Amino acid sequence: MPSYSGQSLIFQWIYSGGTINLNTDFRTATYSPSIDQAEDTAGADTNKTYVNLQKDGKVSFGGLMQTGGTTTTVGLVEGTSGTIIIGPEGTASGKQKLTIPAISLGANYNWPYNGLVEISCDFQQNGARTDGSY
Repeated sequence: MPSYSGQSLIFQWIYSGGTINLNTDFRTATYSPSIDQAEDTAGADTNKTYVNLQKDGKVSFGGLMQTGGTTTTVGLVEGTSGTIIIGPEGTASGKQKLTIPAISLGANYNWPYNGLVEISCDFQQNGARTDGSY
């Protein structure tokens, strides 16, 4: 299977105030799904065993802050609920599309003295992810 680069990424944050296209100035985007487990080992078991419980996930975004970027900062206020759309290979027909309900954990800023201003934000998955395609 051929590899692809991240430059085609679509990363949208849709919340009550509108849609923010975070992919325009992104440098990194990460989705880390996980699952809770309970240990199921008992009695004479010689190896641990587990039972799967609830699924979970975290999404992270990092990019460059643009001048006049108040729409972005307002949309990423901690506690804001919304939906993340991730298209790793863009929006061409048949390409993967992840839809993730989430809560913003708040924007983080890096204002270096002599460099570009960076913004990052982590999101907590808040429900079931939908795996689909464009």
